Amino acid sequence: MSLHYNRAILILALLALIGCSTPNRQKLLTATDNSSGNQNSEAELYQKAVTHLNNSDFYKAEAILRPFTEKHPELAGPWTNLGLIQLKHGNLAEAEKLFRSALTKNPNFPQALNLLGLVETKKGDILQAKKLYSQAIEQNDDYAIAHYNLALLYDIYLQDIKSAVPHYQRYLELINYSDEATTNWLEELKSTLKRDAS
Repeated sequence: MSLHYNRAILILALLALIGCSTPNRQKLLTATDNSSGNQNSEAELYQKAVTHLNNSDFYKAEAILRPFTEKHPELAGPWTNLGLIQLKHGNLAEAEKLFRSALTKNPNFPQALNLLGLVETKKGDILQAKKLYSQAIEQNDDYAIAHYNLALLYDIYLQDIKSAVPHYQRYLELINYSDEATTNWLEELKSTLKRDAS
């Protein structure tokens, strides 16, 4: 189980990066002046920040995102990505503050809910993390990493294999790549459930 757990933490670190993409173009439309060129350049700039973030170039991403939050303080995505940068730097308190700030802008923003759940997991508040991951899934049932995080929580922390299995399954259905380790782990869990039932 410890090998699976260590691998799971690595997956969380990698997949968390893809959680917060470009803000909705319509929101940018209402948040910027009515010049179509300006809206496109704003979206492109934000996408550039996300690309830097996905490439672990956190300083370049932050250099774009900080001014973006000043110009568009009402958008949850930039605050969430700034929180993710702080989380990657190990600044848990600052990350939590930024995720909570994102949720004041949009209380139903699944990426912020999911990442705040990760903070609560790291803090050891497993029940609060469970609530946040569940809320993220309620907002977007196709959010693969939130399903994975909830499955991991049930599996490792709550020792509730029966509840973990459907979330591992949903995660595997949603991803567009092969995750053999999780597939194999899921089969082991299913076998355990069958043994326990007999």
